[in-house]
Amino acid sequence: MIRSSAPTRIDFAGGTLDIWPLHLFFDNPPTLNAAINLYATVELKPRPDKRIVVFSKDLNLRVDFSSLSAFPERHPLNLILKTVKYYAPKKGLELTTDCQAPPGSGIGGSSALNIALHGALNAFASEATDSRRYRKNQLIEIARNIETQVISVPAGWQDYFPALHGGALSVRPGLSGVDFKRIPLDLGEMTRRFVLCYTGKPRQSGINNWEVTKRAIDGDKKTIGHLKKIQQAARDMENVLFNQSLAGMAPVFAAEWKARKALAPGISTQEMDGLIRCAMRKGALAAKVCGAGGGGCVAFIVKKDRKDQVEEELRKQGGQVLDFRFVQRGLRVQNF
Repeated sequence: MIRSSAPTRIDFAGGTLDIWPLHLFFDNPPTLNAAINLYATVELKPRPDKRIVVFSKDLNLRVDFSSLSAFPERHPLNLILKTVKYYAPKKGLELTTDCQAPPGSGIGGSSALNIALHGALNAFASEATDSRRYRKNQLIEIARNIETQVISVPAGWQDYFPALHGGALSVRPGLSGVDFKRIPLDLGEMTRRFVLCYTGKPRQSGINNWEVTKRAIDGDKKTIGHLKKIQQAARDMENVLFNQSLAGMAPVFAAEWKARKALAPGISTQEMDGLIRCAMRKGALAAKVCGAGGGGCVAFIVKKDRKDQVEEELRKQGGQVLDFRFVQRGLRVQNF
């Protein structure tokens, strides 16, 4: 059996601008994020025949196909099936997938699962051919391209990097590709200064990154103005983090959130706004909705020694506080 796992992430600044070609219009700003210990996992067992069996614990959905050629064109597990088909295993297999991130939480659960899936299938294929097929940077490119096929619009880069590499990262798109740089932060201290609260599955009113991209391409001045503020917040956040100034994170975190909410007001619900107000009264310094929003998670930066009070207030207001910590580890693939 092969067991593969990859972490989810909290995004700090620069999201949306990680989508091609949007980042090219804003001088390739970085995206800042860090891996957390809510993992996506994939277990792969070879079969003696050519059957492909997939069980998604998240969706409570099990499917069984006689072979790769029996895969349908469309399916609720299309991302998994397309990825399996890409690796074209010579033998049959059984895949079980799971993710500790709540559904629609905005912390990169689907991308973490995607990377864990590629890790398991890459290891399985390399055993069959007696050599590793793809390097880490290739896995990201393949994963993003398959996701783009599935969602039918350009996919961003940022979620794949913490899932693959772990730690706190500056993801840096450029003219010749996308790279990253590790940020030397005290992840234990970071954990003591962050709270993550889940508010429920998102609605359809969060950020539609493709609509934002199209408006920017069409020259919409308001959209471009908001994206320029996100661009500046990303560069400011990068400076703050590389200077290891956790105290300096909060005002930039708040500025990024203000610009993001102006870009797409539906990113925040009334419930989220209420939770943010209550948390601020108890010791939160800044907050932002994770990912595309419209529901999902809110991340809070809190004053020293006020984390417990903020968490208690969020629970009192009906939020689900997630127990997490920032982690250095990325993709892990184990053979049993």
